Amino acid sequence: MDAVEPDENPSLIRLFESAELSAFLRGTSRYFLETLPEIGRTDADVREMGETLRDWGREVSDADESAIHVHFAQVFEVYLLEGEAPSVALRTVFEHFAEWLLHVYGALRGLDVTLSPDIRDLLLRMLATHAAIEEARDDMSAGMLFTGGKTAGLSADEHRRLRRLHEEADDEAHQKLRRQVMKPIFLARQDWYRKERETVKAISTRTLQAVPIYQAIQALRFGTDFDGKPVGRIKLDRDILERDFGLKPLSSKADGGEEELDHANAFAGREGIHPDIAAGMYGFDSGRTFLQAVVQARPIELAIELLTERTMVERHGDLLLDGQLEGEALKALHGDKRRAFLLAELNALSQLSGGEATTRYEVEGNVHRLFSALKVSSATDFDRHLAAERKGAAEAAEAFAKDDLSQAAEAKRRQLMACHFYMAASAKAEELEALIDRMATLDAMDDERAGGAEADHHQAVRALAAKFGLASKPVRFDMDGWLEQMKEDDLVL
Repeated sequence: MDAVEPDENPSLIRLFESAELSAFLRGTSRYFLETLPEIGRTDADVREMGETLRDWGREVSDADESAIHVHFAQVFEVYLLEGEAPSVALRTVFEHFAEWLLHVYGALRGLDVTLSPDIRDLLLRMLATHAAIEEARDDMSAGMLFTGGKTAGLSADEHRRLRRLHEEADDEAHQKLRRQVMKPIFLARQDWYRKERETVKAISTRTLQAVPIYQAIQALRFGTDFDGKPVGRIKLDRDILERDFGLKPLSSKADGGEEELDHANAFAGREGIHPDIAAGMYGFDSGRTFLQAVVQARPIELAIELLTERTMVERHGDLLLDGQLEGEALKALHGDKRRAFLLAELNALSQLSGGEATTRYEVEGNVHRLFSALKVSSATDFDRHLAAERKGAAEAAEAFAKDDLSQAAEAKRRQLMACHFYMAASAKAEELEALIDRMATLDAMDDERAGGAEADHHQAVRALAAKFGLASKPVRFDMDGWLEQMKEDDLVL
């Protein structure tokens, strides 16, 4: 789909520079929706999207164009942050709009455009989602076999159906992953999250205000502690800083100083104290290490924000920061639409090679029968299932390229089965994680839990665990012992 070029539309650039996210989405959606009819004259898929929007518009706003633009932006914002679309057809439109936004953003990155922080964060998260899904798709060889000139034997409708299923599978993957990547933006809008962040920030403030170097900086700058109590205004001797340490507080490196001391006027004076004395006052072993700490210390306001943010990420997660983006992209790629596409491609290969069609129920039945006979360690071996899926995809592509459709169908069947196994393994791993979380509550001491019926229930479970050797005594559940026993038993699912 063609895109409006930003350098030809000054108003579009101004929208990207807007400080308000909702206004940005309203304006860009208007550009997008006004472009669709023109492109739809030569593109059947875009024409179909336009029809979907017209039908939806009649339902939500009696086809009032301005109201449709506003409502589209509102629903798209919900889709970005929560992953909810009114319909599969509208999800396809939203995904094309998201792709269009990224195209415009990519063009703007080469121009001298300053984006507002909110819009930049949103677009960077959209871009990260798109890149992660594309990388996962390449890794899994999850493209279509029937492309270009390799469509012989399929009718135009059959090929279009395959292509549509493939696009829907990609859209589903982007939707699932983007919802997780956008979680921090979504949470930041919740009242409970803002209150929790305020509490965490207060704790972070007290923590950093107790750090000696920040206490020293506070005294050097203001002559008080953080509660405003006078501690005696002290200065570092300017001549000693320059003569003994090569520091020129009022000069930059370019002027000959080895370092530039932040807040120089507050820290240095003509009749100040020796850095060694200041070092002893705040627990440093020498004036040099003290000065290094002063120079390297972030402004406390920034340090508080960073510590607060890090704590909130540790509590609630952020796929862009916690190193889990790649794994979650693989999970997102394995969805119901992906399985439906692989089954449709398998049946297309079977049809062209004279084989029999396979139903979804046959595949699911075989997977259930085989998967349920596996032990936990084998069933949740994600790498094994992914390797089998990659191998099936590669062998299917190789056979298809040689026009060996029968062999391609057999390899595609193995790819489909491995995809089902991976999804079943993911579901089983989530069940085990939930079970471990529930059992972990039994590992808490009684005085950490509420009283009443709940406490009685936990004591009863502990007593039962003690009877079978899973607790050292009825009042303490042996969590580590239970986990070790589970690993040793390696039960069949």
